[in-house]
Amino acid sequence: MNAPLRTPSSPAPVIVGALAVRRFGAGAPLVLVHGGVGSWTHWLANIDGLSRAFALTVVDLPGYGDAPAPPAREPEAYLDGVAADLLRVMEGEGSFGLVGFSYGAVISAAVARRIGDRVNAMSLLGPGGFGVPVGRKVELVPVPSAAEDPDGHRAAVAHNLGQFMLSRTPAPADPVVDLQSANIARLRFDSRKISLQDRIVGDLSGLFSPLQVIWGAQDHLPVPSIEARAERIVQARPDAEIHVVPDAGHWVQYEAPEAIDALLTDFHNRVTR
Repeated sequence: MNAPLRTPSSPAPVIVGALAVRRFGAGAPLVLVHGGVGSWTHWLANIDGLSRAFALTVVDLPGYGDAPAPPAREPEAYLDGVAADLLRVMEGEGSFGLVGFSYGAVISAAVARRIGDRVNAMSLLGPGGFGVPVGRKVELVPVPSAAEDPDGHRAAVAHNLGQFMLSRTPAPADPVVDLQSANIARLRFDSRKISLQDRIVGDLSGLFSPLQVIWGAQDHLPVPSIEARAERIVQARPDAEIHVVPDAGHWVQYEAPEAIDALLTDFHNRVTR
């Protein structure tokens, strides 16, 4: 892959409730929320660029990355906990922008519904939350233990990345496989409990902050299509700004970091000016 995997210089994460928090840059506050089977490292290709314009707060959700296990696993209680912890994280910051990727987009919409006008603008990248994806054609393979079968582990992780995250399958030696493998190893919550609910349109319909929604043109996950999902969002939120980024899959901010950084920077600076 072409995107950088250099880890930005960062202090150890601060644990706030069940969130792990890292901060970068200076400027208007912007919170980044990762996707399922992920962590803050879903934003590695974007932190340098975005931190030039924003004071970034990049979180690990409960049960992911460096965050503690979730104190509650029932979906609404999980979301209540994330909302309460995020308010603690952003205490004293005033209103802030919120950016969620995939499962993190579902979390972001649900959290914004709970905390009201504290969110001054929201961007959703490859959002889930449209219900069970009947007819989706994604062929995942079992991932063997990295300790017992390291070559098989890397090959399976690479294959699965090409199926549901990226526009093409990376080589097993690609560093993105290490990133994904590390996120798999630290996974302690099943995102599907929330991301497969048909909820995001309902959550967005109750919000009034400006909304931007972005997909990679080669995202394999939206069914029946990106257009159909975008239409559902626009029906609920006619003001939503919709973008489809060429030559990128589901993990659009990793495969097209410069395009995503530009879209996010323009939107959040423009609508909160």
